[in-house]
Amino acid sequence: MTEQDDPEKLPRALAEASTRVMLLSETGAAVTGDGLLFLDGPDYTPQAQDRQVYLGTHGTSTYVLAIVQAEHYPQIERAQWISLREAFTVLDDIEAELFVESQAIANWIRTEKFCPRCGSETRSATFGWGQRCMANDHELFPRTDPAVIAAIIDAEDRILLGANAAFRTHMYSVLAGFVEAGESLESAVRREIFEESGVQVGDVAYRGSQPWPLPRSLMLGFTGEALSTELVPDSAEIQDLRWFTREQLAAELRAGSLQIPRGASIAHALIKSWYGEDLPEASK
Repeated sequence: MTEQDDPEKLPRALAEASTRVMLLSETGAAVTGDGLLFLDGPDYTPQAQDRQVYLGTHGTSTYVLAIVQAEHYPQIERAQWISLREAFTVLDDIEAELFVESQAIANWIRTEKFCPRCGSETRSATFGWGQRCMANDHELFPRTDPAVIAAIIDAEDRILLGANAAFRTHMYSVLAGFVEAGESLESAVRREIFEESGVQVGDVAYRGSQPWPLPRSLMLGFTGEALSTELVPDSAEIQDLRWFTREQLAAELRAGSLQIPRGASIAHALIKSWYGEDLPEASK
């Protein structure tokens, strides 16, 4: 029997005091004042509808995700619950990455309850990372949808930022969108930027990536050269567009008249890379 076939791996892990159990509901992750809340393995009592996923080991600890059905988990009286978007601004990099990974697998488990081949119910497999069809034993694994996000820079070294209809007031960010079937990443950048802003893009360069499980994306970051500067917001997703110099962006951030994504987001990393140093905060 291989390690992947061992049915006792998760029960053994949960019996160990060195195991840390992270709780994730549909609202988000359970947190304390200074980070993710973890239960010791023996202190976690699975409820009937809980699903567990083996996340791996770090140092002397083993980490297990418990996907719970409600925020009012019986063993936690005063837990707070935060969404993934909120977590990027308050958690350190390691815990933010753990949250991202957990959210991605949880989203998939919640939505893929039936086999796409025959419609039969599925059961957990491969320590939570897979599911098996209960009728034909076909094994299923999560899928990832690629998306692109790009910092577009014009000939005057200005950056293009837009206000999305889904953003809170005064939030501006670099533009993003999904990759379509049969499309290269570079083509996706050029198409998305033109569709959302009317700007023609020339050279495109890859800068990095970030898992973005909202619901199951991998965000691929780029910089792009603007060949035109006239701005035409699509008025559906994008409500406003502006070109910013470094001085203009810094002044508005300090004044609090504008916000940008913060924390460990790839959007913040792209803007910071263009800016060249840590971005200013609003004056208090």
